[in-house]
Parts: sequence; C-alpha cells; structure tokens
Amino acid sequence: MNKLTIAAQTIKDRVSALDVGNALGLNVDKHGRCSCPFHNGKDRNMKLFPGNRGYSCFVCHASGDVIRFVQEYNGCTFKEAVNWLNNAFNLGMDISSPMSPDERKRAKFAQWHRKNEQEFRAWKDRFGFDMALLAEDIVRILENIRDEKRPRTYGEWDPDFCMAVELLPEARQFAEDCMMECMKEAHLNEHDELR
Repeated sequence: MNKLTIAAQTIKDRVSALDVGNALGLNVDKHGRCSCPFHNGKDRNMKLFPGNRGYSCFVCHASGDVIRFVQEYNGCTFKEAVNWLNNAFNLGMDISSPMSPDERKRAKFAQWHRKNEQEFRAWKDRFGFDMALLAEDIVRILENIRDEKRPRTYGEWDPDFCMAVELLPEARQFAEDCMMECMKEAHLNEHDELR
C-alpha cells in the first residue's frame, strides 16, 4: 500500500460526486441530477450521488467513483485526478514522499477497519433479510391459528383465536417494516456498487 492508494481511499471517503459536480459548475439540481458532460447530454440524465456512491448516467451508462469522474472529465491519469481532488478540496495530503512507519501502521489499520465494516454490512443485510422472512412466517402462523380456531358459534371463543387476532396487526406491521428496511438497504447497496 502506498500514499497514492491511501489518498485515493481518503478522497472517496471525504468527497462525493455531488461535491465534485458542484465544484466543476455542472449546474446540479437539488436531486443531484445534471446534464451528462461525457456525452454532452441536454437533459438532466446524470445522477451525482452523495457520500461515496459515485455517479451514473442513465443514457451513456458512464459510472464510477469521484476519481474516475475527474479522470474522465479532465482527461487525466489516476494520479493527476487524485492530486486535482486533493488540491481542489484542500485535503492537504502529502502524496509524493514515501510512507513513514507510523503512516504504514495507520494505513493497515484503516484497511482492516474498512474490511470489517464491509463484512459487518454484509452480515447486517443477511440478518435483516432473515428477520423479514421470519416476520412473514409469524404472520402466516397467526393467520392459520386465527382461521383454524375461528368461533363456529356465538358463545365459543378460543383463547388462541383471540391471541392471534390481537397480535396480527402488530406482526403485519413488523413484517412490513422489516421488508421496507431490506428494500432500502438493497437500494443503497445497489448504488454502492456503482463505485
């Protein structure tokens, strides 16, 4: 790992494509959309995402992270794009000199931290999906209990029927919340893949 690699990761963590678009004067609207500079689009067909999710054009399919954006826009190398972003956003990183032992330790720790963060996010996604499936199963079980124990005559009220009827609205709401959370995470992860 060298200083250029560390600087590139730092830039991706600190500077969004939305920031770069505004810095380049691309007339970005409040939704992060602008005309695509890569195919000279007339409509707002490019989306510049906040955070580290990069950019994507819905017409020419140009996509990538902030460094790739600057490379394509300025027609420059990776190193030149990193230097441009470092200077444009006053990040103050020294990219040219060799790494000191302390910098190497910090870099290894940062790399380890990012890897663990990605693994945790993957675990969280799997857990959320499993929780949504479990919630749907609970709703089905409660509906089956309600249907099987439904009173056949006016005076006959089974406690299991009453419990199922009482718990069903909360179980349905919980299942819906779990599914919405999974869909939201899947949507965010889909945009993360654009990086």
